[in-house]
Amino acid sequence: MPKANKLFPGRPNYTGPTKGWFGLLHHEELCETSHDVMERVAYVKANKPAHEVAIRLHNMIYLGKVGADFVAKLNALDADYWAKRAPLDADYEAKRAPLRADYEAKRAPLDAEVLAYIKKHIPDCAWNGKTLVFTEV
Repeated sequence: MPKANKLFPGRPNYTGPTKGWFGLLHHEELCETSHDVMERVAYVKANKPAHEVAIRLHNMIYLGKVGADFVAKLNALDADYWAKRAPLDADYEAKRAPLRADYEAKRAPLDAEVLAYIKKHIPDCAWNGKTLVFTEV
């Protein structure tokens, strides 16, 4: 009789939870929540390159409380990081603003030359200065 598998949703005979905290569901994400891990297993089997499927499925793991604890600690760490970073970002933006303004002032005539050429050939050009403007047909 096969051994019960309560940890590895990508391996045979999985009987563990299908929602909750899991590890390595995606190749660049250590820990994440899933509302139905078996959807992810099916997606990997159906859509990932053949040489990736076995490795992806083998490494998926149910984390349960370990995952929830990780995220709680990570959220606190992230909050501290962003609180400390905010004044640095504000200082950077304040120091960068004059440089950006100078650049924009010097670039404007260059843009105007190109736009004049375009409008000569496309009088009804849909450029609004930042993007093409699309109208419903």
